[in-house]
Amino acid sequence: MSGFPGRLVIAAVLVAAPTAAGRTAEPARAPADAWPVARGCIEGTGVSAATLHMPLVEAWRRAFDGTAFGTVPVIADGVVYVGDLDGTLHAVSLTDGTDRWSFTAEDAGFPSAAAVGRVGGSQLVVVGDDVGLVRAFDAGSGEIRWTYEMQGEISGGPTIVDGPDGPRVLVGSQDATLACLGLATGKPIWKHEIADQIRCSPTVARTTAGDRVFLAGCDGKLHVIDVATGTETAAVPIDGPTGTTPASLGDHVFFGTEGGVFFAIDVVKGEVVWRAAAIAAGQSYRSSAAVTRDLAVVGFRGKAVEAFSAADGGRAWRQPMRGRVEASPAIVSITGPDGAAERRVAIVADSAGTIAALDAATGAVVWDFDAGGGFGDGAAVADGRVVLASDDGILWCFRSGD
Repeated sequence: MSGFPGRLVIAAVLVAAPTAAGRTAEPARAPADAWPVARGCIEGTGVSAATLHMPLVEAWRRAFDGTAFGTVPVIADGVVYVGDLDGTLHAVSLTDGTDRWSFTAEDAGFPSAAAVGRVGGSQLVVVGDDVGLVRAFDAGSGEIRWTYEMQGEISGGPTIVDGPDGPRVLVGSQDATLACLGLATGKPIWKHEIADQIRCSPTVARTTAGDRVFLAGCDGKLHVIDVATGTETAAVPIDGPTGTTPASLGDHVFFGTEGGVFFAIDVVKGEVVWRAAAIAAGQSYRSSAAVTRDLAVVGFRGKAVEAFSAADGGRAWRQPMRGRVEASPAIVSITGPDGAAERRVAIVADSAGTIAALDAATGAVVWDFDAGGGFGDGAAVADGRVVLASDDGILWCFRSGD
């Protein structure tokens, strides 16, 4: 692909034109065979184009002793990439979990998801660590291609987009800076600074006003930034900090805050469309939302998964869970064991170790599994597999049942 900034290098498979109301007929989706960025696609929707068959069964598990995972894996070309909190980036086979390569950093950990993109004939894996160093690895060999130093922990996964001069990497840091780097070289193209930490992954989407980056910041604002130049076009107050990644749907984005409020914001008008307060006082949203054409689905620290009407913020359903839900949902189509009609489920995980597939329309439990250890982030879906990384150092892979 060539042309305008803001297009995904490993492309989302569907980007529908915004409607007059600012929403789309369908959200953008990650391709069926890859989950190349933290939320599946650069639009942050958490939706996969894959179809699974219920029930899910364990394909393999891989225990990494003495460490913990705190982020979502990413997947490309049959390889899973995930960093642990003790500083090792793992590349393992999606088929059976065996090692492809690994890299261990000195005195650093990987709280951030990676991102995978292609430049020229090379595929690169880009990831940031908790001392602010961004590295790009050759996806096949694990060789470091370049490094770039920021001044704070990198908590959110990078986002890779196309630009007029080649693919670019967008990465935010707790030094309050969003950097735009050339994927081929790691050289900075532009930087944008806000008033407080950036903990989310940058969301990128085409709006009716142009291609924009969305940052939900710890400074209590949603920032809307031009992809090409790094110039801010709007900053919408959200009444408190957040580190969650916005999910985009047409001209609207959806996310929750530390203050327990879930927002829909029109990023073209620069105004709040609606807000919904949490049912349980004192509990926050640390999960990033996933979206269907009608609903925003999000985990809640008050031990539940919730869905809000994208149109007006009405609470469509609420499914209690055993533990806090900080992991972000992934939405995928399924068929039942008898080949029943296709429907969508949200794959969710909680701090008590429950993994579940919830009917995206109703919240009903379609399938669940007790993994034992809890999850700080959600699932990646690719090639008929669902992969999660737990806080007790286990990489789990599930497949469609026979």
